[in-house]
Amino acid sequence: MPAAVPVLAGQEQALAWARAERASLLACLDQATAAGQHARVIALTAALAGLLRSDGPWDEAITRHTAAVQAARQLGDRPGQAHALIDLGDVRQPAGDYPGAARDLQEALGICRDLGDRPGQAHALTNLGTARRMACEFPGAVRDLQEALAISRDLGDRPGQAHALTFLAMTLLETGDYPDAVRDLQEAQGICRELGDRRGQARALTFLGAGEWLTGNYPAAARDLQEALGICRDLGDRPGQVNALTWLGVVRRLTGDYPGAARDLQEAADISRDLGYLRGELTALINLGEVRRLTGDYPGATRDLQEAADSCSGQGERVTRAAALDYLGVVRRLTGDLPGAARDLQEAAGTFRDAGDRQGLAETLTHLGAVRRVTGDYPGAARDLQEALDISRQIASPDTEVAALNESGTLSRIRGDLGQARSFHQQALDLARQLGIPLEQARALAGLGRCARAAGRTAEAEDGLRQALAIFQRIGAAEAADVPAELAAPPGTPDPAPASP
Repeated sequence: MPAAVPVLAGQEQALAWARAERASLLACLDQATAAGQHARVIALTAALAGLLRSDGPWDEAITRHTAAVQAARQLGDRPGQAHALIDLGDVRQPAGDYPGAARDLQEALGICRDLGDRPGQAHALTNLGTARRMACEFPGAVRDLQEALAISRDLGDRPGQAHALTFLAMTLLETGDYPDAVRDLQEAQGICRELGDRRGQARALTFLGAGEWLTGNYPAAARDLQEALGICRDLGDRPGQVNALTWLGVVRRLTGDYPGAARDLQEAADISRDLGYLRGELTALINLGEVRRLTGDYPGATRDLQEAADSCSGQGERVTRAAALDYLGVVRRLTGDLPGAARDLQEAAGTFRDAGDRQGLAETLTHLGAVRRVTGDYPGAARDLQEALDISRQIASPDTEVAALNESGTLSRIRGDLGQARSFHQQALDLARQLGIPLEQARALAGLGRCARAAGRTAEAEDGLRQALAIFQRIGAAEAADVPAELAAPPGTPDPAPASP
C-alpha cells in the first residue's frame, strides 16, 4: 500500500512540512548520495532548495548543492545541472562568496541559453544580478536584472517579475535612483499581494523601508520594516528577519531610540551567526558598534567591530573584513588612536582596491581623508577625498558622494579656502535636498554656517547653524547636542571640525 502523501496548499505549508521532516529528508538525501543514485540526489536537493536557503546553515547548503551539480554532470543532465548551479549560486551569496556565486550563475545562464530555457535564463539572471549588486558591480547588476524582468514579462511570469523588480529596486537604491526604486518596489509588492506571496511581500516591504530610510522618511520606514518583520516572523523566514531587523535598527538609531536599535541589531547579529550569514552579521555588528559609539561606549563599539573583522578574517572573507576595518578605523579616530585608525583604514582601502570594490573604496577613502585632516596631512587628505568623489560619481553612489563633499568642505575651511569650502558644502546640500536625505542636509548647512562664521558673517552663520539644528532635532540625530554650544559661542571663537565625515 503506498504511503500517504501530505496535502500542502501552498509554499508556507510546504516549508512547514519540510522543516518538520528535515532530519528524515536529509537522511534520505545522504543515502541517495552514498549509493550514487544521481537522479535522486538532483531531485531531492532541488526539492529541499527552499528549506536550505531559508534555514541554512549555508555552508551545509553549499555542500548539498555542489553534490547535486556533480551528480547532474555525471548523468549528463544539463537542465538538472543548470538548476543545481542556480541553487548553488543562490546560497553562495549570503555566505559571502560573490565571485563563486557569479561563476556558478554565469555557467547556469550559458546552459539555459543553449537549451532555450527562458524561465531558467530569467532565474539565473535575477540571481546573477543580485550577486553583482552584493559585489558592488552596479551597472552589471542593473543590466542582468532588467533582462530578467523583460524575459519574465514576455513569459507572463508574475512571480518572476516580482522577484526581478525587487532586486532591481534594491540596486537602484544603492545607486541613488530612489524614485524608480520606489516605483518598482510598489509594483512588486502589488504583484505579491495578488499572488498571496507573503514572503515576496515582506521582501518588497523591507527594501521599501530601506528606501524610505535613505530618503529620510523615518516614520514610513519604521512602519514598513515592522510590517515586514512581522510577516517574516510568522513565516519563520530568518534571513528576512535579519534584513528587516538591521534596517529597523538603523532607523531607530537615526531617530534617537538607541536601546531599541541595540536590541534589534543584536537580534539580527545573533540570527546571522546561527545561519552563517556573514554579510548580515557584519552589517548588524557595524551598526551596533555605531549605536555604542553614539552612547559613549567606545570599548563596546571597538569590541563589536573587532569581532566582525576577526570573524571574517577567519573565514577568508577579505572584503567583508575590509568593511569591518573601515568602520573600526572611524571609531579609533574618534577615540584618538590615529595611528590605529590609519592602519585599519589603509588595510581596508588596499583590500577594496584589490577586489575592485569601488563603493567600499570610496567610503574608506573618505574616512581616511578625515584621519589625514586631523593629523595635519592636508595634501594627503585632499588626494583621498578627490578620489572618493571621483569614484562615487563614476558608480553613481550619492550617499558616498555627499559624505565626501561635506568632508572636503571641512578640509577646505580648515585650510582657509572658504570659497572652495562653501562650494563643497553647497554641492552637498543641493544633492542631499534632491535625494531627500535630511541628515546630510543638516551637515551641509552646519558646514555653510561655519564657513560664514569664519568669514565674519555672524547672522548668516547663525541662520545656517539654526537650520542644521532644527533638522538634527527633527530626526533625532546625535549631532543635535553639539550645535547649541557653537551658537552660544562669542564671535571669533574657532569653529570645530565635526567628529564624523
